[in-house]
Amino acid sequence: MAKILGIGNAVLDTILTVEHHPEANEEMRALDKHTATGGNVNNSLYVLNQLGHETSICTTFAADAEAKQLQTDLHKRGISTEHTQTFIKGRTPSSYITLNVQNGDRTIVHYRDLPEVSFDFFAKIEIEDYDWLHFEGRNLTHLPGMLNISKTFLTHQPISLEVEKPRDGIEALFAQANLIIFSHHYAKAKGFDNGADLLASLNLAQTNLVCTWGEQGVWYQQAGGSTEHLAAVKVSTVIDTLGAGDTFNAGLIHALLEKQPLADAVRYANELAAKKIQQPGLDNLLAENQNKPLINIKQLTNTRTTVIDDQNGRSLVLIKYEEGVRCYINNCPHQDVPLNEAYKIDVNPFEKTLKCSVHDAFFNIDDGVCIDGPCWDEALQSVAVKIDEQGDIYLA
Repeated sequence: MAKILGIGNAVLDTILTVEHHPEANEEMRALDKHTATGGNVNNSLYVLNQLGHETSICTTFAADAEAKQLQTDLHKRGISTEHTQTFIKGRTPSSYITLNVQNGDRTIVHYRDLPEVSFDFFAKIEIEDYDWLHFEGRNLTHLPGMLNISKTFLTHQPISLEVEKPRDGIEALFAQANLIIFSHHYAKAKGFDNGADLLASLNLAQTNLVCTWGEQGVWYQQAGGSTEHLAAVKVSTVIDTLGAGDTFNAGLIHALLEKQPLADAVRYANELAAKKIQQPGLDNLLAENQNKPLINIKQLTNTRTTVIDDQNGRSLVLIKYEEGVRCYINNCPHQDVPLNEAYKIDVNPFEKTLKCSVHDAFFNIDDGVCIDGPCWDEALQSVAVKIDEQGDIYLA
């Protein structure tokens, strides 16, 4: 187990699962909504924690209620918040994310009104106590000083730098890192069509270089070596790409801490990222057989419901609707009882409704809204699902 310090942002994510990303001026209903802690370094530390390491984050907190939620969630993730700088003015950084249920793609809108970690605060941390320092390539006002003292006072501990976006002056810092992980967003912004050309343009013979490119795989260059390419792992069903890059970074750091050559470390990180995109979120990332189908669409009809338990023990109600499937938590909002508590769930395929067996509440199959009965205008809790080419239905 290694002690790892990550320096970057902790963000509160609001994630809306949607049938498709909205067009301009389009109004649509989300299939699911939940909040989660986010931020690149935060996510990477969470994965590293699952891989058996002791992790700490160096970040900033606001003094609002969202910051308390963020801190609580970080503790639940097993990430130490010992090195967090609090500002009275400002708001907790937030991201608003739409997650496409069809292919796992996401769009992100960031909001930030909070200063980032200052050099003076960072300089007080006993960084010598850590086995690895991982920096987000941002905060260019203070990052140069942080990297400089890290390079000066650390004797053997590696320093990694994630370069996700182009920022003025960041290229001058590359020589301070032992490992640089570039995103394809940075490469494209610099005019490169692939990672090989980006890495070839850099004169960094003493640095391990990696450039990830989604479905096109990853390019990497061992310090002083030639550029190599590794194809992306092919997966049958993409559930959620949010956090895949952060997972890759964590896997890469973990494998290098295990003294694996860069080529083997990239391969491990690639496989771990592929595992992540086949499940929602980052929880239980190392658990086996996470991605089991709930059922096949051939087993469903539009005239009756099917009630099954998912891998988390939740009772779900599934029914075929037009060419797709609707899935709801098996719980009537009237008295919080299963819809099939007294008898089976009646379905009217002509009215396209289903009825709770306890107190005869009628719900639209399409959106789960109660249109008649004791919980009128309340709604069943929808669960986003995805159907693959074979008709297998997965949680999305």
